[in-house]
Amino acid sequence: AAAGLASSGLKPWIYSAAPFVTIKVVEEIQNDICLPNHDVKIIGLGGGYDYGIAGPTHHAINDIGIMLTLPNIKVYAPGFVEHLKTIIERLHKEAGPAYLRLTKAEKLDTAIPAYASLCRVLKGNKLVVIALGSIINRVIPAILSLKKEESIDLWLISEIPFTLPSELVASLERTKSVLVVEEHVKTGGLGHYLQHLLWEQNIKLKKFKHLHAKGYISHRYGSRDFHLKENRLDPENLKKELAAIL
Repeated sequence: AAAGLASSGLKPWIYSAAPFVTIKVVEEIQNDICLPNHDVKIIGLGGGYDYGIAGPTHHAINDIGIMLTLPNIKVYAPGFVEHLKTIIERLHKEAGPAYLRLTKAEKLDTAIPAYASLCRVLKGNKLVVIALGSIINRVIPAILSLKKEESIDLWLISEIPFTLPSELVASLERTKSVLVVEEHVKTGGLGHYLQHLLWEQNIKLKKFKHLHAKGYISHRYGSRDFHLKENRLDPENLKKELAAIL
């Protein structure tokens, strides 16, 4: 229906739970929206483990990788609720298919940088940390509890595809180390995309650590925080990972 509306010149937006508008209907998105490059915006709520106890049928931990295999589409994964207005305005102006991956809004008592597809959240000199989307709300508390903010150069990715800004390239070349954090499986997510960019630009690192969703380790289901802890993506385990690298 959205593809038909777009073919008549309208700008339809689709909204539902993230797996229902991506994984369950990927062939329709490919054939009806992406191949003809229709201006349809797909909004999915519940990225990652956000739907918690509802289990894997309602989780979206491979949605970004699946969507990025399709032609002409761009993925947005905001990390801060304060950035959403800018993203919505950008989606309205841009032509072509887009997928906006949302999670339940969480606010942090911290300074929020101006929106950019790849923006610096904290400035440091020993380790680059790059987070995708709303997992930033677990990464920041881990860094602050470590009390080594001056050591960590923290960046937030909110759009894929993206290019590496010169400031990030300089930081990577200086620190020679990066930690990637994402609430997405290893294949097809930020880690793989970043590795390809580093190879293309001949940026050589001594350490590349990738923390990602591993699925259902205990074969049990619970809250989002339960799954994040099981996958070592909670603040306490992220703090341990950071301390081990530093």
